[in-house]
Amino acid sequence: MTVRFDDSLPALVSVIEAGFGSAALADGVAVRDITGRLAFVLPTEFDAELVERIGKLLQEALGPYARSDRLLVASTDFGAEALLTAPSVLSVSVTGRSIRLIDRRLVGADWLRTPAKKALPPPRFVFASLKGGVGRSTALAITAAHLASTGKRVLTIDLDMEAPGLGSLLLDDGTLPEFGLIDALVENGLAPLDETFLADLVGPSDLADRRGQIDVIPAFGRRSINNPGDVLSKISRAYTEDIRPDGSMASILDQISDLVDRFSDPMRYDAILIDARAGLHETTATAILGLGAEVFLFGLDERQTFQGYAALLGHLGRFAKSSTDEVPEWLGRLSMIQGKAPADASARDAFAEKCKQLFIDTGLEPLSSPPTIEPRPAAGSFSNVPWDDEQNDEDVLPKELRVFREPVAILNNEQFMQFDPRQKRNLLSAEVYRSSYSMFLDRVNESFPESKKIDHAAN
Repeated sequence: MTVRFDDSLPALVSVIEAGFGSAALADGVAVRDITGRLAFVLPTEFDAELVERIGKLLQEALGPYARSDRLLVASTDFGAEALLTAPSVLSVSVTGRSIRLIDRRLVGADWLRTPAKKALPPPRFVFASLKGGVGRSTALAITAAHLASTGKRVLTIDLDMEAPGLGSLLLDDGTLPEFGLIDALVENGLAPLDETFLADLVGPSDLADRRGQIDVIPAFGRRSINNPGDVLSKISRAYTEDIRPDGSMASILDQISDLVDRFSDPMRYDAILIDARAGLHETTATAILGLGAEVFLFGLDERQTFQGYAALLGHLGRFAKSSTDEVPEWLGRLSMIQGKAPADASARDAFAEKCKQLFIDTGLEPLSSPPTIEPRPAAGSFSNVPWDDEQNDEDVLPKELRVFREPVAILNNEQFMQFDPRQKRNLLSAEVYRSSYSMFLDRVNESFPESKKIDHAAN
């Protein structure tokens, strides 16, 4: 049988466990190179004859997915100790066994970065989805307008350079800044961005209520709009790594994180809203893992949503397993958002149950065990009900979910189809948008410190 990518790790696990034992499998580390070929670093010394024999079996089992050199690395070989203790090691479940894996990539390396700690104020909010048309950008624009209507100063950032949207939603020709995010990523590869450039990166939106402020960093600024033939050339350079003055490499996650940090002054802004690129692109890794933000995962109640998020959450589950914390803090900053949700509450409950099961299936939530229930005593024998004073409450009562937050629904409203607040300013009226967005805006409000929370009754 031809070995394919999905077959390779299970095949390695089977051979290593059978040849060296379960302890060696758990304590060693598998290394997958950029082509997908595998090697295994043994945690302790083994008889040379055994290593040679198992190496041949491994070569046969992996076929094209076996490295041609150093397929089995002895614990005393050069570089073995560094691999066994590398910070990039992930815990991965393969056929029910936990193994340690270093997964090297030519692209998508930012997906291997450990989720950033929660950012310092002002709070950051990432709006992410697997595809367009789910109401993600509309929700961001509504949120920005709502926060501004309560007097807050908001910065919005468009990370989607392939399908930019925020600039056209929130700005007009007169307020579009000279540069956009795409220019920042190109220019910082040549020289540090100075304050003059940063000022030319931000445009003020006239959609803000007079009480507040909405600033926008669009994906494309005026330069790109006026020179469309150069846009693809810019994109090809925007995703490249930069060499820092100290010689280290800065990925696109590092570059965008540094840029957001430069605007994260609580004296300047009360909130930062980030529109992520749809899908599982490299910039999506930046938004979800690298900014220390509250992350809203938008989707519709359809099969495609759950298949796609299974891939994303399954990957995040590896970080959860590798964490030294029982409950990693970043897990509590994930929220599933049901876009275009029906008015029927039972249908929304069904979506919530699917989301909950998805968190369990991907390892982000432990499978809750049912409470221990003693058989009902026979009639007339209630005086002899068994009672165990040594039994803990945790063993009897149902287990609470650790991190799963109930999904938030944004109710379907035809008024927000083909959303264009510049043509229909009434859509930014609280009386109009709160009928659909009130639950979502309440979830946003939860992330502000008590002194900054919005009193919706007063607004």
